[in-house]
Amino acid sequence: MNILAKTKTYLIGPMQYAEGRKWRDDISDTLRDMNVTIFDPYKKPFINAPEEDEETHNKLVKLMEEGDKIPFLPYTTTYDQVAEHMKQVRSFDLSMVDRADFIICYLDPEVPTFGTMEELSWACRCKKPTFIVVEGGKKKTPFWVMGMFPHKYIYNSFKEVEDVLLDINTGKVKISSDRWRLFEPHLR
Repeated sequence: MNILAKTKTYLIGPMQYAEGRKWRDDISDTLRDMNVTIFDPYKKPFINAPEEDEETHNKLVKLMEEGDKIPFLPYTTTYDQVAEHMKQVRSFDLSMVDRADFIICYLDPEVPTFGTMEELSWACRCKKPTFIVVEGGKKKTPFWVMGMFPHKYIYNSFKEVEDVLLDINTGKVKISSDRWRLFEPHLR
């Protein structure tokens, strides 16, 4: 049936304190096969988005380590530079949550994920269909997240998420949840 064709998903998960590319690349193969548009924070779809690559990350780490030194511009501290960059990143990333039809999130309870938690909270407030994979399995889900989402949206692995998405895409599983708000295919 190809129900999810031309829909959009945003991939939420750690970046600053953990490697975040591999799982995004892995699940993207399945999503592309379903003709789903993928919003990946490493590959922002905007024409004027701030970079979030390794080079930029290393630059931000260095600026934070330098502390409150005033580098080149008068009255601009290194903290000001980091804050300005991250305000832009935050704005663009939350915009991807807004524009996504559904969300896929990876949580590792051992890794601090401040952006992930804000994006996940935003997705919850918007009642986006959200597929959450927790490192260590569903039993390791943070209690707070259990209070945010129905536990049926929390999975042990990306394989489980892929299987559910494939079943939704073929019509085997109906999208009956009040979280799904898909446009008719000709309007996507």
